[in-house]
Amino acid sequence: MKRSAICTLAVLYFAVPVTGNCQDFQKSDVSQDSSARLNADVDNGDPSRQYFTAMKYYYGRDSDRDFTEAMKWLRLSAEQGYDAAEYAIGYLYQKGQGVAQDYAEAMKWYLLAAAKGNDNAQNQIGYLYHHGWGVKTDYAEAMKWYRLSASKGNLAAEDNIGVLYEHGHGVEQDYAEAMKWYRISAAKGNGEAELNIGNLYDQGLGVQKDPAEAMKWFHFAASKGNEEASVRIGALTGAGRLQTQKE
Repeated sequence: MKRSAICTLAVLYFAVPVTGNCQDFQKSDVSQDSSARLNADVDNGDPSRQYFTAMKYYYGRDSDRDFTEAMKWLRLSAEQGYDAAEYAIGYLYQKGQGVAQDYAEAMKWYLLAAAKGNDNAQNQIGYLYHHGWGVKTDYAEAMKWYRLSASKGNLAAEDNIGVLYEHGHGVEQDYAEAMKWYRISAAKGNGEAELNIGNLYDQGLGVQKDPAEAMKWFHFAASKGNEEASVRIGALTGAGRLQTQKE
């Protein structure tokens, strides 16, 4: 879920939670070389091979993009208890890709993967509780799962902890604590965390208001394809605020 780029003047740009698919799920090795190797022995029933075959279909590598076919291979892998496949099935249900969107079904699969220690699934469980998707909104429960995921170094969960502190959801509002978690996540290259850091500097939340520092972080985020960061760069530049920051 993205924040709206259409805002009235003086509206604060708040942080939003980040899904966990920015990690293993999207960085799966589906290169042409690996695809050739996988095609050679995918029928041997190896769940990791079945998972990577699913990723080929999910991203349309060496084939047309096909969520239904991806789901077929994910289920074969998940039948053998492969946690990455369980997580991915949950994600497809959450997004409604290849199946009807079903948050309850997504939660079921995330819980299976999370029980095996899958940090992406743990983050997604927190995300569902954070939004109240398929479950009653429960910020304390969201924080519990985010922290469990973050303890394994999950950059999305780290950013999401910062979101809860920034908004004071389930915890006392604490911009300094939010900044701490955003920086931990941003150090791993998370563009959403970089955007959130920029927003804190832009609004002067927990730090001295500093449009130049905000612009720096917005550029970091924009370089990773973050569209909202590009909007914020345009807003700062168009308002001429960089030249008047010390007045």
